[in-house]
Amino acid sequence: MAADAARRLDVANLLSFGDDVVGVLLDRKVAESLAQAYDGARMLRSACHSESGDLKLQVKEYQDKINSCKEKLEKAKSETVTDEEPSALQDEMKGKLQSKQQLRQDLR
Repeated sequence: MAADAARRLDVANLLSFGDDVVGVLLDRKVAESLAQAYDGARMLRSACHSESGDLKLQVKEYQDKINSCKEKLEKAKSETVTDEEPSALQDEMKGKLQSKQQLRQDLR
């Protein structure tokens, strides 16, 4: 019996809720407000999609610029003389100069 009473109460609540929903939907002002809200949401969604597309394009452009800069940096690094190279060349030149000086002294 308690189960039947609970079911009756649930059915009564459900019917009351249904009546409230029908009343809200039949109210012309509420329906117009819902329609306006729906239209606004649809316009907002469209604007967001458009903005998203623009942002994706900008991100791609910036990524391309970043990649180009990385390539230029790598090229510049490969063309740059390291600190050891001038030192090694200088040592080599000193050795050759000493050899020439030694030859000159030997020729005298």
